[in-house]
Amino acid sequence: MKQSKIYRTLLLFLPLTVYAQINFSGDIHPSKMYRTSDQSEISLPFRLAKLNAGYTFGNLDIITNTALEYRWSTGEGEVDLREAYLAWYPDWGEVKLGKQIHAWGAVDGNNPTDNLNPYDYYFMFLPGADRKIGTVSGSIKTYWNDWQLEAVFIPGHEPNRLPFGEEDFPISLPFEPERFEPVEREYEFGFRLQTSVLENDVSVSWFRGNDRSFSLLGVDVFFDGMGGIIGPDQHFGFRTTDVFGVDVVGFVSEFTYRGELAYFKTETHINDSWYIRLPSTAEYAQYVMQVEYSGLWDIQWNGQLIGSSVISVQGLAPNMSNLMSPVELTQDNFQPGMGTPFAMFTDLGAMLSASATLFDNRLEIKANSFIDLKETGVMFGGQVVYSPIENLNVELGISQFTGEEESKLKEMEDFSHINLGVKYSF
Repeated sequence: MKQSKIYRTLLLFLPLTVYAQINFSGDIHPSKMYRTSDQSEISLPFRLAKLNAGYTFGNLDIITNTALEYRWSTGEGEVDLREAYLAWYPDWGEVKLGKQIHAWGAVDGNNPTDNLNPYDYYFMFLPGADRKIGTVSGSIKTYWNDWQLEAVFIPGHEPNRLPFGEEDFPISLPFEPERFEPVEREYEFGFRLQTSVLENDVSVSWFRGNDRSFSLLGVDVFFDGMGGIIGPDQHFGFRTTDVFGVDVVGFVSEFTYRGELAYFKTETHINDSWYIRLPSTAEYAQYVMQVEYSGLWDIQWNGQLIGSSVISVQGLAPNMSNLMSPVELTQDNFQPGMGTPFAMFTDLGAMLSASATLFDNRLEIKANSFIDLKETGVMFGGQVVYSPIENLNVELGISQFTGEEESKLKEMEDFSHINLGVKYSF
């Protein structure tokens, strides 16, 4: 009797096996980084291998994206299941449920309107979704004529992954908080509406969530029996932030233009029992304008202008030299907790890139730069990718940072490096 139940169960799932389609792809990508100053190795984790696997049955997909994160200096590897979700594609749209990476906005990579996923700062200089962390979430997208509406629900807050205690990381973080205060509302949600206006694709969006980067919310002190002070005990947490965004993409002759504008309104939730409380409210905006052009010899040109501006602030900010004496919150000492990571470098910057392929796409040459237009600083990079045989690339890249004392890029001068790698795709 027991065996007959097993056989009936197997027969029930047999159509799924017969008519389903399994697909997979990925790459093995060992690489190393060496400082240009003294040729010493930069020891940071990197993705040694990636595997994208899917299972399709009718209008149902099971999609996974897995990476092997490895560090040469320790020889330790860690498997990271970056995405694993179920996708259903009915006639009216699509439904996705599971751990996934969302993509909002119109510009390439530096999207101030896209705050659904936190960032992994170890991979901050990688493009697009490669720098994001997948979160458990649900999304529904529906289509009607030229309209497209998407709703996203995230049941739990997920912060940025920050590289604490990493001597080789270009920007040092002073300390790692031992704990974080629970957010007032764990769940997050957003909506995005897209349509066509005068041959332009235009979207408006709204997202309510919790900051991806932490803030100091308050300080507690305790008194011993002799009247002395024990502490301070610092309370770190995440502000609640609303993001209103608009983006557009269109074409003029050989040019493609893209743009995004995001308005942020944020508020700190504090505990009235803390000895020192740091309430704050703020409004700020970030924008990116991008132009693409395919020119002579099929060279692909891309330029972005990235800006950030604090509109208004109110409240108190920590005094890092004396936590017991907070200072007034100003536009200069306010630190945003959401938005594009490149806004942390400067309030106004330009990113330029160009790429070309030669010899029947066997050789690819890339060049890129980031310029701090407010505090003088420049990042310049270049890469040569050669494919001796199909599916195999040999890579050589260089990144150089320089800047004046006031520029964040000055802190990254010692991170100037050469990158060597081999990539096999399957």
